[in-house]
Amino acid sequence: MTYATVQDMVDRFGETEMIRLSRPEDRDATTVLAAKVELAIADACGQIDDYLRGRYRVPVATPEKSIVRATCVLARYDLAKGERTDPTEPMRLDRKEVIAWLDGIAAGRINIDAPPAGELGSTGARISDRTNVFDHQRLRG
Repeated sequence: MTYATVQDMVDRFGETEMIRLSRPEDRDATTVLAAKVELAIADACGQIDDYLRGRYRVPVATPEKSIVRATCVLARYDLAKGERTDPTEPMRLDRKEVIAWLDGIAAGRINIDAPPAGELGSTGARISDRTNVFDHQRLRG
């Protein structure tokens, strides 16, 4: 499960920037290379899950807007770290802010609306125990 989509990235940062970051070698490109953006999103989701795992069940089933934003910021930064591109200062600052926010979540200073780690859901195996029909007294004869 991913916390953001290619369209989320385009909506947040603009199609021109996503084309430039996903196809830095092709100055004439007119479309976003979705596979490259999806890979960056998947990497960002994995990084976010690493921070959340100690306190929340991951992946978060219905991520709040702040998680979607964090995913987009981290994915954008990773896309910008290429052979032909470097992250801008605003990208670095945004990433630094997101990492600080994730550190706060991991440390318990910030809470998100997600099920805690280790909390059992309403589905799954159930075990019941009943009284023994046979015991040492009844087996003696």
